[in-house]
Amino acid sequence: MDSQIIKIKRELEEIISTLPENKLASVVDFARYLKEGKKEFGEESNAILKMQMSSKSYKEWISSDNDIYDELFKDEIK
Repeated sequence: MDSQIIKIKRELEEIISTLPENKLASVVDFARYLKEGKKEFGEESNAILKMQMSSKSYKEWISSDNDIYDELFKDEIK
């Protein structure tokens, strides 16, 4: 396996291990979308994903300023 792929998978596993349940469910849904979409659109789906992830709306959505659950579930995140 390519060392870059291994590095990416480890980074993804590390991120996933710290997510609260509500965000983890979103990640699973998104991963399913990517898996299914890749069959249909190929590289086009990657381009769309990059556009979405670089959008201001997406960055605001994932920012810590927008996460009302962090304070409520801070003990569970540890």
